[in-house]
Amino acid sequence: MAYARLGERTALFRAGNQLDASSDELRHAHRLIMETTRFQNRLDYYVSASAARLEKVPHGVSVFLRILAFSKHVDRMDQKQLQVMISSARQILGWKTLRPFEEVMGRIISQTCQIGVDDEYERTALETCHPAWYVKHVMLIFGRDVGLQILNRDLTPVPLYIRSNPLRTVSSSAQDEVGIKVEGVEGVWKLSDRPKLGREHLDLVKSGKIAIQDFSSIVSGIVASPRRGDTVIDACAAPGNKTAHLAALMHNEGEIISVDVSRDRMLRWRKETNRMGCLIAHGVVADVAKLDLKCEADVAIVDPPCSNTGVFAKNPAMKWKLSPSRLQNLVEVQTAILNSVSKQVRVGGTLTYSTCSILPEENEGLIDSFLRRNPEFRLEQQCPFFGSVGVKGLKNAQRFYPHLHECNGYFIAKLRRG
Repeated sequence: MAYARLGERTALFRAGNQLDASSDELRHAHRLIMETTRFQNRLDYYVSASAARLEKVPHGVSVFLRILAFSKHVDRMDQKQLQVMISSARQILGWKTLRPFEEVMGRIISQTCQIGVDDEYERTALETCHPAWYVKHVMLIFGRDVGLQILNRDLTPVPLYIRSNPLRTVSSSAQDEVGIKVEGVEGVWKLSDRPKLGREHLDLVKSGKIAIQDFSSIVSGIVASPRRGDTVIDACAAPGNKTAHLAALMHNEGEIISVDVSRDRMLRWRKETNRMGCLIAHGVVADVAKLDLKCEADVAIVDPPCSNTGVFAKNPAMKWKLSPSRLQNLVEVQTAILNSVSKQVRVGGTLTYSTCSILPEENEGLIDSFLRRNPEFRLEQQCPFFGSVGVKGLKNAQRFYPHLHECNGYFIAKLRRG
């Protein structure tokens, strides 16, 4: 991950192939990767507290010290288990490499660390494991109490959801075994226990009969409500799960024009839509912010790049990549994409804008600004409505929060062109 700037899953499977790792080893490794990343700043604080005189630590050693701190302070391993872990590290990294850090390892596994930081935002950042600027930002927007609920919820993963795919025939019995049927939405299950997703269910995923898709994202597709025979623009379409869901809602009748700027991501889109039995979509590699399709869409879906603040619980690495300047750049990109796609919507057609962000500047603030510049559009009431109402007076917008709705954080706004 660090050297090649890879994502967690890509790095994991590349290393797993090199080491010929078993599925159990990969599962254990995946948990270590995700959880040490989730608690990263707090673990680094614990390591630095135990290594005050350390100046330069080799990369492999620093990663191991972080894992050791996680095992001690988060997983609560006992001394015997920690000693076994250190012995394994000596074999992997070499005892000569680790010898200068024996005292540090001893401190990590023996000392009880407390977070001794006076500044409230800095202390909360270590307690909830987020960047300090983001902690301050969230608390200023949502207030201290709600802000803490949002931040603390990111310390544990949200449940997985699966939906059946009507474009492929499948019985619901297998899903009923591992999940709880979500009331009010056809063919959607909330997984009661992640490890219960066994080989039979993974085979169903592989064959396209069921899809793993977050509940908030599923709701977004239903809110867009494409009908049989519609012309649909799916902007920022890769990797394709959303396109496949739209095709299912349309019963594979009509046309979906799926656009994404990345050729590599559109290759994944093609594999995904083929797997899910989508027959009515064709991909276009283009800059969505400069779209000129020479067509009028009945339905447009805009799901632009965003801060991913709603998926910090699911993908903790995202929170360490975000910064105030990147957030501002994202808002500018989102604005350009929304402006561009809106021009492709026919009179009477709809545009559904969604992000996996909880921040108003990417959501209500952006939509409010767009509506003031484009009075021919109006914010429409949504159906279904499972989330919370939008902020800043946009009550017809729909929000999902992980701490309230047990799914990814998400925002949906449905606009109609008059």
